[in-house]
Amino acid sequence: MEPNGMRMPITYREPGVVETNIGDEWRARWVDTSELPDGVEVTLVRALVFAGDKGYALRPVGNTNWIGIEDELPAGEAPDSFLKRILKERVGITADRLELIGFQACRATRHNTTHGEGALTLRPLYLVAASDVETVPPDSGYERRRMPLNEYGVAMRARYPEIEPHITTLLQRYAVMLAKGELRPA
Repeated sequence: MEPNGMRMPITYREPGVVETNIGDEWRARWVDTSELPDGVEVTLVRALVFAGDKGYALRPVGNTNWIGIEDELPAGEAPDSFLKRILKERVGITADRLELIGFQACRATRHNTTHGEGALTLRPLYLVAASDVETVPPDSGYERRRMPLNEYGVAMRARYPEIEPHITTLLQRYAVMLAKGELRPA
């Protein structure tokens, strides 16, 4: 009971489900899946990009932190076509293969200023295997860095600590694809 004599509501949480706070505005849990559910808004799309035995990080010109591909999804655009478009526009990479690793199912908290409390949105994470790596378009506002897989993994885990275990899964999945010869050379 609270000090004023009112009962506190009980919130049930599924055993074994780990939730993460994303700032004050979101409470998220990870869902391992290869498909996004229909009818749920996707707000932010992330991807890690590979070609051969290298990973590709990017950053806005003048920024010091390397990131994967990430951005808010424009209304009406599918996450996979969005990723293919921004990869080409920002860093000159053509995606040969996209695989959904899973997503964060995010519930808005009472502190969220853009979504009502309890609203559900998704933040998917994709693995991208590149088929063609061209020069970065000069007016893109981004720069790109090619890194050995181990260095890339360290950089991406440091950048995205809230999904670090899933980045490890993604890196392992890519290593298996590479070892089995399932990817076209870039």
